[in-house]
Amino acid sequence: MNLKILAGLLPLLLLSVSVWLMSKPDSQGAPSNDGTPATPTAEVGPSALESKIVEAYNAFDFGKIFVLPAGPKGLEYSAVARGFDGKKVRLAGSMVRHLHEDASLFILADQPMSLNVAEYGLADSLPPNAVHVILPVLPGMAPDWVRQPMVIYGTLELGPREEKDGRISQVRLHADHITAADGRTVIEPRRSILLQPARLRSGKL
Repeated sequence: MNLKILAGLLPLLLLSVSVWLMSKPDSQGAPSNDGTPATPTAEVGPSALESKIVEAYNAFDFGKIFVLPAGPKGLEYSAVARGFDGKKVRLAGSMVRHLHEDASLFILADQPMSLNVAEYGLADSLPPNAVHVILPVLPGMAPDWVRQPMVIYGTLELGPREEKDGRISQVRLHADHITAADGRTVIEPRRSILLQPARLRSGKL
């Protein structure tokens, strides 16, 4: 009898241990009662970017991506953006609350916003200067919504590219570091997929 009970509990025990191990590197804390992930816990000390790293990235902002106001040719990259193409920049913004099929990226905008792809598809209110932030892929992990503003340090890439969701990105930032709004305190936007109920329900793994 006891052996049968142990045999039935063993798979559940192994699954629990796996989830715990995968969630250890995660710095966002447990989800709230409504399924919304908590704001990540900022790390200090050794996880703060050194000044020499910060200074290696050119200051950039959303207002410098396109020529404003748009002319007869529509949106055109500004001279500043073209000059930074392929170079290291730092850009402050807010992560768009949006489930994306690609576990290697999230969208950054100049203000907090949410997208409902299931309801509106690509007919949404995403601004044209939104930036697709590209991250190295970690097995079993994917970006999860971070409530707090952040600063992305990475290499700027301009030009149209079709993404997995069918959207055409115009600006991408290949991230090296991500910090809180103070520009120094490192945060990790990726969490275990098993700890993202909304992603599991949607099937966007």
